[in-house]
Amino acid sequence: MPSKIIITTSHRPTPRTRSLVKDLVSVIPNAVRITRGKATLDLLALQAVDIGADRILVIRNWKGNPRFLDFYEVLPATRKATKICTLVLRGYKLARECGHPPPPHKPASLILSMNDVVSRGIDECILECLVRGLRPSIATEEVSTRNHAIRLVIDTKTVKNFRIYELRFSDPNGKEYGPVLRIWKAKMYTLQS
Repeated sequence: MPSKIIITTSHRPTPRTRSLVKDLVSVIPNAVRITRGKATLDLLALQAVDIGADRILVIRNWKGNPRFLDFYEVLPATRKATKICTLVLRGYKLARECGHPPPPHKPASLILSMNDVVSRGIDECILECLVRGLRPSIATEEVSTRNHAIRLVIDTKTVKNFRIYELRFSDPNGKEYGPVLRIWKAKMYTLQS
């Protein structure tokens, strides 16, 4: 059975951050939303082990809006969360702002097409963070219409002299669901063995 990922917020989230968590849980397979409250990262790691999750995604605010997506790996042996990477957002749109409906079924898999990655020149650090944090299946050929699959679609844009990577979620037929994330950059952290 594929491992789960906990999606939560930092302490004292805004309503928009809670909405983004809800949107992401709807499009990421095996995602579980947990209300953070006063829980520490160590307590979240224990909850992750209890439910069989091996990753945690924490959405942090900056000036009242979601700005940072922190991915953590949880090892059952240590019961500790170790930061893998952080994605820095330069903007986002909630599903309701894009007019995207929720998916009709809970996604069974997340797919990333290597053809898209190569043709669009995606930043290596951002790509590594997405792959290690979300663990999509890598498709080397055109994505077929798999049952209940969600495809990661990444486009590059230039906005005010910044290169932005727009991340969208769609089914294999191109119908979009969930939020749109505008990723500016990523930071990787060294994992301790």
